[in-house]
This record gives sequence, structure tokens and C-alpha cells, in this order.
Amino acid sequence: MEEEVRCLITAPMEPLERLELIDEVQRLGLRYKFETEIKNAVQDVVNQTNDQDAMLHHDIHSTALRFRILRQHGYHVPQEIFDRFKDENSHFKADLCNDVEGMLSLYEASFFGLGDENTIDDAKVFATKHLKGLNEAKLDSRMARKVNHALDMPLHWRLNRVEARWFIDTYREEKNKNRLLLELATMDFNKVQSIHQKEVSKLARWDIHEIDKIPDNTIKTCLLALFNTTNEIGYWTLREKGFNIIPYLSKMWANLCKAYCKEARWFHSGYKPTLKEYIDNAVVSISAPLGLFTAYFSTTENISKEALDYIYDLPSIMRCSAMLLRLTNDLGTSSDELARGDNVKSIQCYMNDTGASEEVARAYINGLVHRTWKTLNKDMFLDNPFEEPFISACPNLGRTAQCFYQYGDGHGVPQYWTKDHIISLLVGPVPLD
Repeated sequence: MEEEVRCLITAPMEPLERLELIDEVQRLGLRYKFETEIKNAVQDVVNQTNDQDAMLHHDIHSTALRFRILRQHGYHVPQEIFDRFKDENSHFKADLCNDVEGMLSLYEASFFGLGDENTIDDAKVFATKHLKGLNEAKLDSRMARKVNHALDMPLHWRLNRVEARWFIDTYREEKNKNRLLLELATMDFNKVQSIHQKEVSKLARWDIHEIDKIPDNTIKTCLLALFNTTNEIGYWTLREKGFNIIPYLSKMWANLCKAYCKEARWFHSGYKPTLKEYIDNAVVSISAPLGLFTAYFSTTENISKEALDYIYDLPSIMRCSAMLLRLTNDLGTSSDELARGDNVKSIQCYMNDTGASEEVARAYINGLVHRTWKTLNKDMFLDNPFEEPFISACPNLGRTAQCFYQYGDGHGVPQYWTKDHIISLLVGPVPLD
């Protein structure tokens, strides 16, 4: 079956048909199986089209889809390709709103903006406004479901595995679905789910009787456990990758502990940090640098001193990832945590800095999340000493945060949406047709 899909991806076809196939394969969770074929297919699209021509079929859907897929795969497509869809006042033409599929494609593409791209920002505002203004009664149920799903959270921000589970069900309802793709995606999802179930089972093997052996001096126990864990990770990396990462790992842990201590001093002294002070410390205390460092040496074949030194200085691609984790956490949890007597979060820091209301502060932090995603998008295009798996891990941490904290504290106080995600990923298999 995989070979048939491989042949399908590599078969000759028109650019738009190829783009839509690539999009379907990726959203069905099958990208990891066909990395080489997809890479070559994207290159074929680049070879067959350009940014100055008639853009495939002259419509907003094909233009936006090409923009999104190519940027997703590291090709810098200029924002000016959307100028053909503007009127004499440089506003997007009103008649574009009649094309719901096109509006949906423009909306998803707009989240791949890089820094100060006014056209992409305008596209996001334009598409969001008109998608929200649609009369659902005039849409078929399939399209209404797609629109609501996109407005709930854009594709670029979604956790890939969660999205694949949703898209399999949605794709099943498509009139022009490829049954071969659907069958492979269903079988693959269930297979991977069974692997995850085994992993969860192993992780859950705690011996409750061991709790009796823990001495009163728990700090000593924690330090010993941390020391052993660090050395175990270092030994594995030295054995598998031939590089001693223990000095770097130890420094990462020391930085994390220093950040914890700073937050403790702020709390006990009653000091109110500025938003900048808070973020500079929080990107470390949220533990993202340590987590991403672990992801680096576990996903990278050729570990280099240059890359390790670069990571230790917390480059922008990692800082943005850490900020997304911290800020989305704050938006989802700050009210509950403050009620429990915890430290102030970014929302309160902004309120203290500016005298703004909580509503205004939340809007500002939410805007900061959007701007951070744009910076992260740009960072993924820049030259750095990292291999592709680690570069992908950075936005994936942001996607995990968006998933957990979208509706509240999905980690500390899990509600139905968190449980639904976990059940769909780890418990309930995709039904076979």
C-alpha cells in the first residue's frame, strides 16, 4: 500500500493537483513516511510555476495553497504574489469573499508570515473577518466544519498528530477522497497508537512501595536522581553519537535552577518584575531550553560543538519556542494560579507596567503570541547549525503549548478537551471502513 501511495505522489500531474495531494498526505499524518517523495514533489511545483506568472489557475485558493506549502518547506515565496487580488486602494477585493475555499486557504496561508509583512497581516485580518461573517446555514456541513475548525486554531499552530486524527474523519466525508490515502492513514494512525500505548504502559510502571524508601531529606534524593539522570543521558549520547554533552547538560540544569531561584526571590520579596524582566527569566524557567536541548541531541545525527555553543546562548528560534510555551501557559492558567497564590504572570506584568485592564493585557499578550509565531517562522528560514528534525522540534513545542492551553489549563486542570485529545490519540482507534 505504501508503494502505491509513493507512486501516486511521484506521478505526473498539474501543479494544483500536486499541491492538494501534498496537503492531504501531510494532514493525514503520513508526511514522515514519504519525506523524500514530498520534497521532490514540492520541488516539481517550484520548477513548474513561478511568482510572476498567472499563479496556476488565477484563483486565491491555488495561490494561497502554493504560498503555504512552499513556505512550509522552506521556500521564500514573496508576499507580493497576493497583490493581484487587491483593488486600486490596495485592499483585498470584496468579491473574493464569495469563494469560501479560497478564503479558507488565504486564512491558513496568512499564518506563515515572516516579521513585517503587511500584505500577509492584511490577508489574515481580511480572511478572518469574512470567515467569521459567513452564514453557516448556507454552507454544507463539511465546509462549515472546516471553517469552524480553522477559526478555532490555524493549521500551522496545531499539533500534527491531533490534527491528523481530526482530518482523517473529515477526509472520509470528502466526495473526491482518495480511498488509498484514507486506508493507509487509518492503518498507520492505529499502528502508531498501539506503539504509544506500549510506551505509556512502560512509563506507568511505578512501584508504589518504593515511596517508603524515600528519606526525609528529599532535596538530597532529588539531587541524586538528577545527577544519575544527567549521567545516564550523557552516557547514552556518548555511546550513540560519540559526543560528551554532560558539561552542557549540567549548565542547562544550573540555568534552570537559577531562574527558579530568581522567581522565588521575586515572590518572597514582593518584587513586581517588568514584562521584559519576566520574559527574559521565564523563557528559561519554563524549561523549554532544557527540553529543546534534549531534543537536539536525540534527533541530530552529527552533533557539533558549534551547535551546542549556539544552543547554550539561546538563539531566537529556541527563545521564540520558549515564549510560546510561556505565554500560552499564562493566558490559560494565570487566573487559577494567582488564586492559588502563585507568582504574577506576563498578563499582570503588563498591567503593572502600563496600568491596563486585564482584558487589554490579555489582548496584548495574545498579540505577542501572534508576533512570536511570525518571528519563529522567519527564524526557520535563517542559516543555523541545526538539522531539520531539530528545526521542526521548535515550532512543535509551540504547537503543544497551543493544544494544552487553548481553552484553559489543559495540564494542571484537564477538562473535556484535553481528555478528548488523549483518548483520540492513545485509546480510541480510527474505525475502519
